[in-house]
Amino acid sequence: HPLFPDCPPALMARALLLYNPAARSAPDPALLKAIGLELELAGFAAETARSAGPGDLTRLSRSAAYEGYERVVVCGGDGSVREAAEGLCGRETALALVPLGTANVLARELGLPVHSPLSCAALAGRGLLARIGLGKVSGGGVFTFCASAGLDSMAVYNVDLGIKRQTGSWAYAYSGLQCLLAPAQPLEVATDAGARFTAAQVFAARMRRYGAGRLFLSRKAALTSPTLRLIAVSPPLAPRLPRCLFRMLRGGLEGAPGIVDAEVSSFAVESGSPVPIQADGDVLARTPAVFSALPDALSVVVPKTP
Repeated sequence: HPLFPDCPPALMARALLLYNPAARSAPDPALLKAIGLELELAGFAAETARSAGPGDLTRLSRSAAYEGYERVVVCGGDGSVREAAEGLCGRETALALVPLGTANVLARELGLPVHSPLSCAALAGRGLLARIGLGKVSGGGVFTFCASAGLDSMAVYNVDLGIKRQTGSWAYAYSGLQCLLAPAQPLEVATDAGARFTAAQVFAARMRRYGAGRLFLSRKAALTSPTLRLIAVSPPLAPRLPRCLFRMLRGGLEGAPGIVDAEVSSFAVESGSPVPIQADGDVLARTPAVFSALPDALSVVVPKTP
């Protein structure tokens, strides 16, 4: 290897650099080359692969784990990260992030320097390894930070991709306001502990943050937790929404009127007609569905232990 002449190539750690060329903020060739160089400076033999379509990053990540790569480095947003996490779930190969997306929620929670791709690339090769849990939606797949059903999942389902390309995360707020005017579908929730109730909005939280801004779902949710944080808003949603947003700006929804907050391993959601379920910003399934925790499912590269 030109940077490590005394190290036989077969003995170097291997990193697979993944990206989606169709993404809104896909890396250009110059950035990919610079990221690869950072990985090589950290002692990794870096290779690059691109997604050929939806779900392909899952296939590429799974293949990398099977072939013994030490790192899978995702250059992209939360959707690309979620796909890669699906392929690495239960494996030893570590997932590293170079956040280039709209929200970069997981990267923010991990404490990565989200505004500096090259700093994140350096961390991808030199950072610490930590084991975190994932969530799973039946009939859909895994999620890294949040899955939900209700107003926000309807907003994701109905978001205008043209507006998203122009405004980023504001497109979801606009879509949410439009969905708020439509009749809400009641959600019937049943937890693994035997609790049953009706909700207008349901979250399965794996961490504190919600979205790219200063909104937080729960002070008690944690990436390293073996469980999910179930947060549900009782109907009607519209009159509760301003107070909920205020509480989210203050740090979490716990304790707000009309809020159910519980630690669970799994819970089921049903509705009279199918409601979209979003996971990490993508629609993955529809009700009825079961949300469940996958403890210690993923190895990630972090600047410090979360």
